[in-house]
Amino acid sequence: MDNLAHTLAGLALAEAGLKRKTALATATLVIAANLPDVDALIYLVGDGPDALAFRRGWTHGPIAMVVLPLLLTLIMMGWSRLRGGPPHRKAQVKPGWLFVVALIGVLSHPLLDLMNSYGVRLLMPFSDRWFYGDALFIIDPWLWLALAVGIVVARWRGRRTRDAATGVALARGRSSR
Repeated sequence: MDNLAHTLAGLALAEAGLKRKTALATATLVIAANLPDVDALIYLVGDGPDALAFRRGWTHGPIAMVVLPLLLTLIMMGWSRLRGGPPHRKAQVKPGWLFVVALIGVLSHPLLDLMNSYGVRLLMPFSDRWFYGDALFIIDPWLWLALAVGIVVARWRGRRTRDAATGVALARGRSSR
């Protein structure tokens, strides 16, 4: 899939409730959902069939599915410390949950890639075999739309719920006077 689809998938996972698990969860999910495509940097030093042969391999395989979330967790924790803590005082960075959301985000990447016609080498470096689902095209506007609508609806419902809770709290405060 393209990186817009991966980014939207990371945001959708955050809106599905994972953003409440730890500070920096949304940023971690968005980065993690795109992280296996770090192998695209091969195009800076190579081109043609050699570069293409490297894509969707090692960074999409089982070793990377453990190493990438771990590295991202360490980077995000370092970023949090460098910035002086989480962006919100009430929220705190929980390393265990940060790893879990990074793992979920990274795992979402090959699962989306698996659904398209280009495919992915899920077992690299143990096997060179390509797996593909042929269910989606690499760039799929319908998938973008479905993910975007889900994100907007989740944010709207969340905001509406918060507004209702604020209204109830204000009403209780007025009635106690």
